[in-house]
Amino acid sequence: MIDFIQVSKRFGTQEVLDKVSFRINAGEHAGVVGPNGAGKSTIFGLLTGEQSADSGDITLPKNVRIGHLHQQLHAHAQDGSLLDYSCNAIAELKPMVAEIHQIEHDLQTASGEDQARLLHRLGDLQHEFEHLGGYDLKARAEAALSGLGFKESEFANPFRSFSGGWQMRAELVRTLIARPDILLLDEPSNYLDLPAVEWLQRFLRGFEGTMLLISHDRYLLETLTDRTLEIRGGAVTKYSGGYSYYIREREQRHMQQEAAYRNYVEQKEHLESFINRFRAQATKAAQVQSRIKMLEKIEAVKAPAAPPNFSKLRIPPPPHCGAHIMSVKDLNFSYDGRRWILRDVNLEIGHGQKIGLVGFNGMGKTTLLRLLAGVLTPQSGTRQTGHKVVLGYQSQDFAETMPPDQSLLTIVRNANPSVPERDVRGLLGSFGFGGDAVNKPSNVLSGGEKIRLAFARIFINPPNFLLLDEPTTNLDIHGREALEKAIREYKGTVCFVSHDVAFVRGAADRIISVADGSVTGYPGGYDYYLEKTAKPETGNFRPEIGKQEPSKTEDTKAQSLTPKAARAQRAQEREAQKGLKKMEAEMEKLHGEQRALYDQLAGGNPDLDYSALNIRLAEVTKRLNTLEARWLEEADRLGT
Repeated sequence: MIDFIQVSKRFGTQEVLDKVSFRINAGEHAGVVGPNGAGKSTIFGLLTGEQSADSGDITLPKNVRIGHLHQQLHAHAQDGSLLDYSCNAIAELKPMVAEIHQIEHDLQTASGEDQARLLHRLGDLQHEFEHLGGYDLKARAEAALSGLGFKESEFANPFRSFSGGWQMRAELVRTLIARPDILLLDEPSNYLDLPAVEWLQRFLRGFEGTMLLISHDRYLLETLTDRTLEIRGGAVTKYSGGYSYYIREREQRHMQQEAAYRNYVEQKEHLESFINRFRAQATKAAQVQSRIKMLEKIEAVKAPAAPPNFSKLRIPPPPHCGAHIMSVKDLNFSYDGRRWILRDVNLEIGHGQKIGLVGFNGMGKTTLLRLLAGVLTPQSGTRQTGHKVVLGYQSQDFAETMPPDQSLLTIVRNANPSVPERDVRGLLGSFGFGGDAVNKPSNVLSGGEKIRLAFARIFINPPNFLLLDEPTTNLDIHGREALEKAIREYKGTVCFVSHDVAFVRGAADRIISVADGSVTGYPGGYDYYLEKTAKPETGNFRPEIGKQEPSKTEDTKAQSLTPKAARAQRAQEREAQKGLKKMEAEMEKLHGEQRALYDQLAGGNPDLDYSALNIRLAEVTKRLNTLEARWLEEADRLGT
């Protein structure tokens, strides 16, 4: 288990952690949440020894192996190929291999007791090598690289030849395949596209060690964690459930803290009022002294931190336009005139649609968005906007395109100088920038504030067709939830690119898949898209477009079965299907027990044994995750 006991950590004048105490039990998967800069990464640094506490104690099990993925690349030796870099994941293996080779060399001339000693040592080393996963390390690395979007043909390429984002994926592979006892993941989905996030979720669901996950991705937190640590205002609060449980409990706890604080303030003010009123009266001296002692004994209660404000991102209503927003016909685009990024693209976009563009990085999602926005011009084909359609485009680098030293008021006014300052201030106020806040420079804004400023800059020229490229990148969880809600309620049309699964699932009612130069539209939301594209995973984890005909080899093999073999094969398939149904029934039962346990824990009954309930909840969640991973693997094998 991991224990933090009265741990404090300060950076300059900021008290990041103030005498925090909490415990992470072995096997727990904990989500670590809180505002940017609250100290989430500091917790990881203290665990790995990269940082030291100012006071307090941190205890870890002896001989524990920790895997730590940082937000930024902490690359090791970068010489060699991508596969070599990924396989260099377990530091203990290299000296172990060297000793094994040395023993094998020495055995050629050894005899008697020396030979017996060397053979015994060789057996110990081989056993430890197998225990650490050395024998299948390369296979695991290749599978993980493929799952995260690398092509097999790229495995031999120099590691240095890849961009920073792809190097981060390789670093993630190193961390995952090392099989650590404690896995620390700091924003692992930052550089991943949607298919890679889905693969990562499936991979981590079967992890049996202790895991701490810092993420703004609600999908990963919801599906992978059974505990939640909230870091806020120097304090750490542990919740006995995953993300949804944490949200419910946080609201309930905040209400209780507010009530406790109000009671404290009322009692304190009542006593102080009595003391001040009767302090000068000799006949009341005894009562005054009594109240003074009572005041001294009152335990101070801190005012609870204000909950996240979701009301500051309200997209103004769009101007009127026709039902037809945009048509794209036979569009082709290439940056160099030789390699086509998009070929023969045909799209029809209707009023009010919320469209999510999905696909692997490098497939052309951003290019398509820029073509729709008119930022890029196609080599051929047409792009036609509808009646009174006004575009509002936000690029990926919107934060960098804002002059850092200019005030918020100046930035928005420059987007439309004809708008009176009073109206600009009113618009900024509708996005949460009131009073003197409009005069501060843009470089002091948080990620959430920057996106609100970007929307204000867009809506100084009110659009009815929003095109947003990775709008969630600089947002924390609360900011993403607020933006998702705002887009859902917006009456205009939106087309966006995002790698946040929960955001795409919650905001999009139509999906456009971009792959291999072509686009395919799906009229439902993200789950509908997954259902229509679900196939057994290929080696490089790239979903195919359209139906795939069985190969001649497969047809010949199927036809070559004897009637008896065919009956046996069908019987095996029926048994496998029965096994799936049994697993489904057990999963349903476990889900029911999990929900019942959550309800009991949330009920606040003082007579319950909360320790036993939490232990059982951890057992149920772990069994459920393992079962779901087995079910997915078997379902993929059977093609169901």
